[in-house]
Amino acid sequence: MIYLSYKLDQDSSSLELAGMPDVSNGDSKDTIGILSSWKLKIIGSPLLEGEKEHLDNLMQVILQYSRSYISGVRKTFISDKKIVTISPFGISHKLLLNSTRKGVEPLEIILDDSELSDITRCFDLLRFDSRFNIKWFIDEDKPFNKKYTLLSNSNHSNNTNFFYSILVFLSTSFLLLFIPINNNFEYTDTNNAFKNNSEQF
Repeated sequence: MIYLSYKLDQDSSSLELAGMPDVSNGDSKDTIGILSSWKLKIIGSPLLEGEKEHLDNLMQVILQYSRSYISGVRKTFISDKKIVTISPFGISHKLLLNSTRKGVEPLEIILDDSELSDITRCFDLLRFDSRFNIKWFIDEDKPFNKKYTLLSNSNHSNNTNFFYSILVFLSTSFLLLFIPINNNFEYTDTNNAFKNNSEQF
């Protein structure tokens, strides 16, 4: 039995896959057609591994999010069964992984732009690598239309403007509390003042 293992490396990420040829599908001896295991190493983060379903979900979400991010649209993407979620996190990106095993806490990983780019590159290399003859259950790449991009950016801009408006209002209201107010007014009787001035002439 032929057992193969290939690794796809980037600066901050390394994706390793192991398996064997699918003889019934006519795979060559150097081709992985049946996936046995996979491991994704991200510098500074726990080792990620699991079944093919988990890799399908991870690839789907990462590729969708990256394509959206490059188009200027920052939004959350969630995989089937909510196994993988990735969302904007300030200037970074939050990857949330839910285990299909009971009793295992969700894993949260914060990625910067370079780490997200490296993971995306690993998955792109995997999809088009001739050493793998595996059907991945991910959506085909389709360019975003201009209407979708403009609408998404408009919604994000409106939400941001609303947030800053509330922030400015609260800040102004808070500062007004510290402005002293003089409630003691002195009233002058102008008639008496005029009378006194007349008597002097």
